[in-house]
Amino acid sequence: MRFLFCCIFSVLIFQTGGALTKCSKPVDIVFAIDTSASIWIVNFPSQIQFVRDVVSELNIGSGIDKSRVAVVTFSKDVKLVFDFNQGQDTDAVVKAIDEIVHDKGDATRTYKALQMVHEQVFATGNGERPEVENVVVVLTDGVTNSGGYDSYPSGGKDQTLDDARTVRNLPAHLFAIGIGHGVNMEELKHMASIPDTTYVITANDFEELNTDNIKQKLIDRTCEVVVPQATTTPPPATTTTPPPKEEPKECYEARADIFFVLDQSSSIKTYENFQKELEFVREVIDRIEIGPTKAQVGLMKFSTDATTEFHLGDHTTKTDLVNALSMVKWDGGDTYTNKAINMLINRGFNTVFGARENVPQIAIILTDGGSTKASLTEEAITRLRETDIISFAIGVGENKTDEMLEELHSIATSPDHFFEVDNLDRLVDIRKNLVDVLCEDAVDTDEEKPQKNEECKETIADIMFLLDGSTSINNQETFDKELDFIISVIDEMDIGQTKTQIALMQFASGTKIEFLFNEHDNKADIAAAIRSARWMQGNTFLNLALDKIVQVSTKENGFRDNVPHILVLISDGVSTRRSYTMKAIERLREKTDYIVFGIGVGMYLNMDELSKLVSKPVPDHQFHVDSQDSLPLIRSQLTTRLCAADEPKPAPEVCIDKKADIIFIADASTSIGITDFGKLKSFMKKVISNFEIGTDQIQIGLVTFSNSSKTEFPLKAYSSSEELDKAIDGVHYTQGLTFTHLALEEVLKHGFTAQAGARGDVPRIVVIVTDGWSRDPTNTLINAQKAKDAGIIMFSIGVGHYLDEDELKAMSSDPVELHSFMVEDYSALESIQNSVASKVCTVNPSVRPVQPLIDSDSINGIFGPKRKFFRNQNEEKELKNEIENLAGRGNDRRNNLFNKAASRKENLNQEDILSLLEKALKRRLDRQN
Repeated sequence: MRFLFCCIFSVLIFQTGGALTKCSKPVDIVFAIDTSASIWIVNFPSQIQFVRDVVSELNIGSGIDKSRVAVVTFSKDVKLVFDFNQGQDTDAVVKAIDEIVHDKGDATRTYKALQMVHEQVFATGNGERPEVENVVVVLTDGVTNSGGYDSYPSGGKDQTLDDARTVRNLPAHLFAIGIGHGVNMEELKHMASIPDTTYVITANDFEELNTDNIKQKLIDRTCEVVVPQATTTPPPATTTTPPPKEEPKECYEARADIFFVLDQSSSIKTYENFQKELEFVREVIDRIEIGPTKAQVGLMKFSTDATTEFHLGDHTTKTDLVNALSMVKWDGGDTYTNKAINMLINRGFNTVFGARENVPQIAIILTDGGSTKASLTEEAITRLRETDIISFAIGVGENKTDEMLEELHSIATSPDHFFEVDNLDRLVDIRKNLVDVLCEDAVDTDEEKPQKNEECKETIADIMFLLDGSTSINNQETFDKELDFIISVIDEMDIGQTKTQIALMQFASGTKIEFLFNEHDNKADIAAAIRSARWMQGNTFLNLALDKIVQVSTKENGFRDNVPHILVLISDGVSTRRSYTMKAIERLREKTDYIVFGIGVGMYLNMDELSKLVSKPVPDHQFHVDSQDSLPLIRSQLTTRLCAADEPKPAPEVCIDKKADIIFIADASTSIGITDFGKLKSFMKKVISNFEIGTDQIQIGLVTFSNSSKTEFPLKAYSSSEELDKAIDGVHYTQGLTFTHLALEEVLKHGFTAQAGARGDVPRIVVIVTDGWSRDPTNTLINAQKAKDAGIIMFSIGVGHYLDEDELKAMSSDPVELHSFMVEDYSALESIQNSVASKVCTVNPSVRPVQPLIDSDSINGIFGPKRKFFRNQNEEKELKNEIENLAGRGNDRRNNLFNKAASRKENLNQEDILSLLEKALKRRLDRQN
């Protein structure tokens, strides 16, 4: 076995491919190598082999025209293996790389490595050369994880992105190489330079990393991005006064977000022509002040699809912008102007992607032809007009049709925002005029822009988005449109732990939780997490997703009490198992209080199924669009409805600073069924959520019953709502008959004792929930009266149609109408939960035990003539006690009872007497009603 391992190890170290192409351009390059424990011991040599093979193809040396290499390793600790001053020849560098140790640390502190790069490796005096381009290559097989060594709230992920930004601003070209399936693509993209298509490289595993394909890719891209510095002698200084700048003075003070939207369709014909568009952008940028407090610039291109090359705020200097423009490629394709406009609205000027509030938003759209889908473009232009975006339209070409001109004029905010040229070479002719108008628009004013949806700024809710990730979605691109739609909806809301919280899940043949309510507390993190979602593919098992939502909607996952809980489903098909889905819908309604919105996409949707899921009224909670491209058309309407979702009823104010000992008695008999028993537990939890729980506030106990009774937990057991919720969730359904009297007996004997935690100076309350008549009604009524006589306030809740309503009322305290409730089924318990809580909270705290209305002499008077009917004195004594406890029934009723008993001369026992007593009490109740 040891021999086999050594062989594998050797193969990994010495495996080489074919010849690699060298990069002769000079570069100062730093490799940051992940040495954490997540990298298996046999894979680590592959990473070392990769680095040594890449550096072997660089022209390493000490001259200005040579490359230099530095290496940093990171896991829980960060180490500078060597810097630019140490042994800068190929053999020495390769030898130092081969000696790197795999320290197998229990954290992945990527930010520490990046900090060392910008604070130490590129520090003055450590060998970095100002005249040579800087490149940083980060290799990792996972995601940033502080391992608890630092107290960053996101585990260090935000710190990694901050330090990556600092590295890029050195300036340096930052490559991020992810190995395996444990990497976070969004972290890699945000870490790397722009565009990520160039600076992010991935390998499925370490074997693929160690192929010539991946190695050559890094070598080639390093050579492509490195621009050799000119070494010619600068011209002599001159005293000639330079001509005045063309740009208007206002542009120095302007604060605006400016997005260029460039047509890259096939009608442009050549990459050289597309370069003319990019050159025009460069010239406009050159006449604007760029910076975080000045103008921000973003760039988008479009053809068959729209692509954002860089977002607002990605580049904060003109130099960075020019470098980014040099990396933009031409793809060709059709002219789907509508996709560009929709992306501009959804993402371009979205605060999640760097847009700022209360600054002008300006779009400059350049195209050389009419759009491929004019009707869709018209819809997109209508959306554009509903925004605050100031839009310029530039038409290029000699043969512009009337339709194209009309479309361009519609895009332009006003006539002076429309420009046209005969060809791309003539763009220079309009540059100054466009800049003049742009700078007037970009002058910031003190007036604040109106908020798009003021109601959403005040919304507090927990919102779960549920995405259909089945195969019918077709591809990741279509799935991304749903993700972009969600981001645009969230942009309207205030996000935070005390504001609106977001969760995201997708489903197909299984379910995948992207993130839960308490994982992200700001828009940027949420947007990044949403964009990282990968299309699952598979069948459409909606039932699994609904059950998973029930499972994860807990306080541990950030699911809060007393805020609206909202579920938004986006689906394009029919669930694979409809009958299962219908049952899952029932479970969702029974166990949660989600307000459900449904968005159906496409023509193959079962709208009837969607209607069954969404909340009522159905028209207010259901949407339908033709395709994912049309989702933006309902954004405003959906957002408004989400933000106007009904607020849950708050906890009754009277429950504040209240003290009481409350015991719930829950029917666990067979007639309930396990599903309804779950609803009963949910009801108890929701009632309890209205109370302040604590040893000096409200205490809760629970007794269940069927064939026997059981104290599930006494009053003193739990001192918080969270603990009580867990305890109730853990209560088992026993089944059996309905021996209600045993539960009451349990409470009388053990419920309100000092050992159970009962207090002597607070109200004592029982809330009993049952769905059937008791098997021993006489003792049930007797024990209920004993409880009331002891000063216990009795609330009774009957469920269903198989109740003895008289028994329910007899168990309740007076006035009965305030202490008894009846509902049709367990689902309807929700309708009375706040009413029950309110009435429980408003009991009179001065209630004391009630004294019997008849005395012992009266009892003896009743029993005296009837003694011969009892077989012994014990039977007489026991029944006397029972009668005495039935306070307020009246002597005549008791004499009547025993007169009837006297007519039975033989075999008369206590059970017979109690049976007659039961009937007499029921007749009394009948007459009262």
